[in-house]
Amino acid sequence: MENQIVKLDLKDKKILYELDFNARLPYSQLAKKTGLSKQGAEYKVNNLIKKGIIKGFYPVINVPKLGYIYCRLSLVLRNVTPEIEEEILGYFKQDKQWFWVFSAQGAYDILAVLWAKSITDFKHHVSDLLSRYGQYIKDKNESIATDVIHYQHRYLLGLKETKEIHIKETNEHYTLDEPEKKILQALCEDARMPAVQIAKRAGVSAKAASYKIKKLEQNKIIEGYRITVDHIRLGYTYFKLWINIQYENIEDIRRLHSYVRNNPIVLYIVEGSGLPEDLDVEVMVKNNIELFEFIKDLKLKFPKLIGDYRTFMFIDTKKVRYLPF
Repeated sequence: MENQIVKLDLKDKKILYELDFNARLPYSQLAKKTGLSKQGAEYKVNNLIKKGIIKGFYPVINVPKLGYIYCRLSLVLRNVTPEIEEEILGYFKQDKQWFWVFSAQGAYDILAVLWAKSITDFKHHVSDLLSRYGQYIKDKNESIATDVIHYQHRYLLGLKETKEIHIKETNEHYTLDEPEKKILQALCEDARMPAVQIAKRAGVSAKAASYKIKKLEQNKIIEGYRITVDHIRLGYTYFKLWINIQYENIEDIRRLHSYVRNNPIVLYIVEGSGLPEDLDVEVMVKNNIELFEFIKDLKLKFPKLIGDYRTFMFIDTKKVRYLPF
């Protein structure tokens, strides 16, 4: 039963779309956007949670503004039992600086993302991992992301239009006070947590908590609130796609990025240093054919740009927690 594909109606799909980027949307507003009653919207959200489609709600926090670097580590494992692999994944999950962890299949087995204070801090964390589990690691890739562009999950509705969230390198710096830290910690547990409950966690009044949340949003510390969706239960497959680009014309590169952005299957574009290839894209597809059609289409539209490519498949999101503390 757990692996059975769940069929969604149009209202379900609209709910998932509307909650993505705005997961704190009140039921009254969600109802208006989806053509439901308030009670109907609440019932459908709870039903999506009950069925395991919505696995959680989390804030997208602009941690670079808090003085951190977005560091990625991809691992190829060897000679591992399922128990050892779970132990390695558990290592990542218990350390708060490792904030995004996936199990994967294909070119890599695990992708983990770290908020590091410096390159040295990143190296320290990788060295600690190797000292514990080096015998099980066949290969690794380390990279620094300078901009991670989030696009709305449009694949269920086939929409081209999307908002964007950029988590990018910046010289701006914001210092959190203690209540703000506690507010962010509470939101990381559940981005739909009521303001009254958040206020209690932060030791401030509900009015003060609401004010501070709005301030964090206005200062772009909180960029949005997203949902974690079990795409496998929906019959979709999540791929990372690395494409080598032949740099001939900067205008063509811009056109390529714009073209990729407007495809409903695209979830993220990552820019940075030390990436395995020039173009780093994450897509959600119904099957392998849809993935290869996307690649084929890029080659037809941009024959002088698109070179070799590699893919691997995300199996499961093991951890999403944007705070490094």
